[in-house]
Amino acid sequence: MKLVYTHENRLMVLNVKNILSDYGIKVVLNKEYASSAAGGLAPIDTWPEVWIVNNDDFGSSMKIIKSLDVEIKTAMWQCRKCLEMNDTTFDYCWNCKRDKF
Repeated sequence: MKLVYTHENRLMVLNVKNILSDYGIKVVLNKEYASSAAGGLAPIDTWPEVWIVNNDDFGSSMKIIKSLDVEIKTAMWQCRKCLEMNDTTFDYCWNCKRDKF
């Protein structure tokens, strides 16, 4: 199994899951209800995830996801002070409050 998509918005994750399933790709949803653990965990660690069952489907899954023009997790930035990963929408680090630039 391989992780192919994660996002803070559960509806985005469910949409990707449904589209991949429509293409006949077997997927599993992970951390669908983990948002209740936010506060005890870093927010990104509670985001729901789409995992593919068959590793051979990874390439085609990524092409499908990219064709959807959805924001992929790699569109994040890393804080230069505490090295925490932050969403692109944050102007400062959620962890240590240092400015993005």
